[in-house]
Amino acid sequence: MTAQGEHRAAERPLTGRGAHLAVELPLTGRGEHLAVDPSLTGQGEQRAVESPLTARGEHRAIGLPLTVQGAQRAVELPLTAQGERTPVEPSLTGLERTALLTAALRAAETSRPDRLYTDPYAAGLAGEAGWALLAEVAAAGRRRTAGRDVPSTPDFNAIRTRFLDDHLRRLTREQGIRQVVSAPAGLDTRAWRLRWPDGTRWFEIDRPALLDHKRRRLAEATPRADLRTVAADLTGPDWEQSLRASGYDPTRPSVWVLEGLLYYLPEDAVRRLLTRIAACSAPGSEIAADLVNTAALTLPDMRPLLAVFEEWGTPWVSGSDEPEHLFDTCGYTVTARQPGDEGVDFGRWPDPVVPREVPGARRVFFVHGSLRAPR
Repeated sequence: MTAQGEHRAAERPLTGRGAHLAVELPLTGRGEHLAVDPSLTGQGEQRAVESPLTARGEHRAIGLPLTVQGAQRAVELPLTAQGERTPVEPSLTGLERTALLTAALRAAETSRPDRLYTDPYAAGLAGEAGWALLAEVAAAGRRRTAGRDVPSTPDFNAIRTRFLDDHLRRLTREQGIRQVVSAPAGLDTRAWRLRWPDGTRWFEIDRPALLDHKRRRLAEATPRADLRTVAADLTGPDWEQSLRASGYDPTRPSVWVLEGLLYYLPEDAVRRLLTRIAACSAPGSEIAADLVNTAALTLPDMRPLLAVFEEWGTPWVSGSDEPEHLFDTCGYTVTARQPGDEGVDFGRWPDPVVPREVPGARRVFFVHGSLRAPR
């Protein structure tokens, strides 16, 4: 689309394996086009990065989603000669590949002139596979159901990332917490891109294949905290032992970050995980997470977005209408805020904040709080 909302033709160059599928992604409200797959210098300055070449040696543009209000441009995704979608990181499972999507979203946010944060590593972590996944989500985001827009995934992700950035910096700098546990870590790069107080030990728990992908892509980068990786499945039986073996001290306060995880787990698995985390946390420990309400799993305007995740084999399976109660039953006293609330907006949430007492509205909750009592 142009800045005036008119559709325009997208070029479809051929690769050696077949045609390219054009998928439109939003640009800025001013209709400007930004560079493909940008990275930043160590000083946070933007620099050009060349896009992949087609079989004819031409540079191929990959658009970046920037706002939901602006114009749209085409993103070309490779198809096989048989017209099938190119395989995406076959070494990763469906759930692990969602981390590539999140990295692409963070790279897109980094390219915005009004970005809420800068992640110079996100584009390299996402790779072409991440942009392909993002294009599918963006296509779902352009659909309308019963006259309502599908929720804005780019804005939700940007707000969540910035909210957690600020929250973790506050806990480490003002409360003196020196153990941060990212569970699961995904392709998050806070240990590299943000400055942390001396003595901060950063633990990343995730499945081995994803940690290996991350290690290879960040081989030349230096973390700004004492980084420890723990190859484990959080639904498995013995990640606590592996975490302690990596240097985690359960007698010292910690902050746990459960980012982009809980809606993929059944409710009983969510409760088990929260209870296990509380059991290996010291007094004064904190937790932060995001989750959705139950309506978000069933409302018609959510179906196009949820269908994409179902097709990937990673359906959203649980939500909570009372996240405070959920965390309370597992040992935590928390506050739950919705994007758009004071302190959780950053001028970017596009939808009205529906009061909690109004039934039937889709909701996202950012939860943060502390361990209620010694375990």
